[in-house]
Amino acid sequence: MMIKKIFGSLFLLLSTPIFALSSASVNQTWFYPGEDIVLTLNADSDKVVFPAISHIAGYPVLGTSNAQSMSIVNTRRTIQNSKSYTFKPLKSLQIPAYTLIVDGVKQTTQAIKITYKKPTKAKAGSDYILEIKTDKTTFFLGDTATLNITFKAKKSLPRISQIMLSTPEAEGLSFTENKGVSRIADENYNVQTLSYRINANNFGALYIPSLVATIGNQNRDIFSGFFDRGQNRQQKKIFSNALTLTVNPLPDDLRIFGDFSIKATVDKTQVKQGEAVNLTVNIVGEGNFDDIEDFKIEIDNATIYSDDAVSSYKGWQQKFAIVGGQNFIIPSLKLDYFDKKTQTKKTIRTQVINIQVDKTNPIITTTETVAKPDNKTPLDNKLKYYYLLFGLIIGALISFLGIKLNSKPTPEKNQDLIKQIKSSKGDKALFDLLLPLNLNALESILQQLEANLYKSGTHKINKKAVINVIQSSHDPLGE
Repeated sequence: MMIKKIFGSLFLLLSTPIFALSSASVNQTWFYPGEDIVLTLNADSDKVVFPAISHIAGYPVLGTSNAQSMSIVNTRRTIQNSKSYTFKPLKSLQIPAYTLIVDGVKQTTQAIKITYKKPTKAKAGSDYILEIKTDKTTFFLGDTATLNITFKAKKSLPRISQIMLSTPEAEGLSFTENKGVSRIADENYNVQTLSYRINANNFGALYIPSLVATIGNQNRDIFSGFFDRGQNRQQKKIFSNALTLTVNPLPDDLRIFGDFSIKATVDKTQVKQGEAVNLTVNIVGEGNFDDIEDFKIEIDNATIYSDDAVSSYKGWQQKFAIVGGQNFIIPSLKLDYFDKKTQTKKTIRTQVINIQVDKTNPIITTTETVAKPDNKTPLDNKLKYYYLLFGLIIGALISFLGIKLNSKPTPEKNQDLIKQIKSSKGDKALFDLLLPLNLNALESILQQLEANLYKSGTHKINKKAVINVIQSSHDPLGE
């Protein structure tokens, strides 16, 4: 009896694991380009610490997941924990061994070798055919191309379930899916096509690798799930051809490609002093609108506010608000680009716009008269109000001078002015004497003085000519 008890205890000891086991597995030991490999680490315990893995054999981990299961065999309960790591390799490799801590004990898994398989394009006449084609194989940077992905299935085959299609990816290219799938039938095949718009981010020879379509096995309508990207049981894989596109840089250091027209419009051409003119610049057509830079406008004696340009695939727009103290001209704005139709450099321009400013009845400028820039920082808004305040001060000063000059001067004052001009020293003193006169005949001389004072000009001012203008005027002070 004692011997039986000893052997019974020994049998139970041998049949019970001394410690929990761990293992590693993959969803597949070979793969085609573009396919994900899932590494799963398992441990038969509810007390396990998995390793933190960010890269596997040099490839980044794209995602992780955890799972737990429980089984009962002969009243014995077993808990299994697992953690999965997803990555996308590009060539054959060996997944290294990893260390887990199970029930406080370190355990190491076995290394796993996985093999890359080069895809083979389906031949003409095959049951299923997947092919990719572009409307052009050579184009300029900034232009676009269309990629068509076509899947063909023989009419004689049973209807299949969903088709899972890999997304086109290529270095230097971006792909935007066009809405809708076209469906036609020829003599032998049911044909379905999905298209993408291709934009190039770089120039040179750019390679689009083969795409893969995975065909399910359920007997359902093929059209109900064409190009579904969900998780489906992989039964049969069909591979497309690969493509190489040539993207050429634009000549003459140009950055814009397309077919455009440009127009500048204002809300008014006559304003009161201190009132803003709202200018809108529109560019329409087709091309890489996102690469068009904002315009910068410079107008003498005017304060200019501008919004950031807004663009889409349909067009480009930028808005300005301009406050001038006197008549001013909005200059022509130009755009240089490579013309899609003529394949040459082209320049388009806006029209010059003349703005008349009425000085007799200046108005108080409010923020409502000025286009409010979008997405501005608090500092930008403060600067805008400082500029507005400056414009108001200038307008008030000019108005004050206009009122002061309404009284007619006596001949004695005229002679005194001439003496001051003769004795004035320097451009600043002469400019201060002539500015309040408001004589059109002195406009060119004032501009020369202003250039000397503020723009490093070197104009020589003839005081005798200035005096002659004053003496020949019926009203020396511009009355």
